[in-house]
Amino acid sequence: MQIVIHEASRADLAKIQTILRQAQLSTDDILVEGTRYWLAEDADRSPIGVVGLELGRTAVLLRSATVNPSFQGQGWGTSLVQWALDTATCTGYHYAYLFSTGAGAYWQRLQFQEVPVAELVAALPEAPQVKQYEQLGWLPTEIAWRRNLK
Repeated sequence: MQIVIHEASRADLAKIQTILRQAQLSTDDILVEGTRYWLAEDADRSPIGVVGLELGRTAVLLRSATVNPSFQGQGWGTSLVQWALDTATCTGYHYAYLFSTGAGAYWQRLQFQEVPVAELVAALPEAPQVKQYEQLGWLPTEIAWRRNLK
């Protein structure tokens, strides 16, 4: 099966939102200024998965990493995450952070380590997801993860 990963544009917004809703992930702040997203599609241009980055000065916030349920367990999620992390590394970022309360073992396999939420917030205070979690009062219940990119 041929899968193509490409940087998402506004034309891809509906596909991204559909995948995120299927995974019960937030569709807020997708493709806003200061973010980049990648979409994996099959030969028929059906969406397979998505991953996004919110860009800071020296760090990025990885978010919206998910794969269509019929393609899970085939390595596509890891490929998408690695694609985003490789792009961040090549662009000069030093750290990648993310929030995850239920998939810690997965992120540890990808060389992320748990860090204090305050560290993530200090590194990415203007990230849309950080601002949203602050407004909603969710930061105290979150778990933060970091991977060194350099």
